[in-house]
Amino acid sequence: MKNRSLLVIAVLIIVSLACAGVGAEPTPTNTPEPPTVTPEPTETPTLVPTATPNRTATVEARATISANEILTELDDVLGDTEIPYQNGQLVWKQNERFDIEMTGPESRYIEFAEDVVGRNFILKSDVTWNSTGILVCGVIFRSEANIQEGRQYHFVFLRFSGAPAWAIEFFEFGYFKNSPTDIQYSSALNLNNKATNQFVLVAQGGEFNIYINKVRQGRFFDYSEQQKEGAFAFFAGQDSGEGSCEYEDSWVWELE
Repeated sequence: MKNRSLLVIAVLIIVSLACAGVGAEPTPTNTPEPPTVTPEPTETPTLVPTATPNRTATVEARATISANEILTELDDVLGDTEIPYQNGQLVWKQNERFDIEMTGPESRYIEFAEDVVGRNFILKSDVTWNSTGILVCGVIFRSEANIQEGRQYHFVFLRFSGAPAWAIEFFEFGYFKNSPTDIQYSSALNLNNKATNQFVLVAQGGEFNIYINKVRQGRFFDYSEQQKEGAFAFFAGQDSGEGSCEYEDSWVWELE
């Protein structure tokens, strides 16, 4: 019995211990956490500032360059005169060639510098003529808005064998009225077909100065000042056959 009692007690102890082991919560294990990696700061590229295009500044710079170039031209033609061109400013410059083609008898014109009111100014143009007959090239200036019939001045020069002529004329209602210069003849005009002639017209009030191929043609007056201001147009007239006047490198320099 005693041995059986010990056996029973042993069994009870084993069962008790087993039961105790089943009901107990596991002891937490201190598992070391992996070390936290601090990310290196990302290098941000420094942006180089880009110049912002300034259209106004670009236009002004180009205008300044053009004005300086024209002043050099004016020095060459008017440098020994009393014309106060140094105090003026560029108000229009030609960007593309103007070509007036005709089959005579015919006359045509092309307006230009439409935002400019021509009062006191210097106008320069290089004109190439090509003709099988009598041809007139030139410019309309100080014109009323209706160039077909308005009051206006013309400066024209003629291609005709043996007659290198030019004139300033005044028109009204589309018809010739008078001429402040009458017809003038000049050996400075190149009458060869396809030749290029340069003219410079200076208009100050009723006073006009004309230069052809940098040669001064004279000083002329219209004291009545029949038309004091107005529009511009290139003009061409063909008597017979075919002809053309091509205008290049033109500009208007406003006088103060």
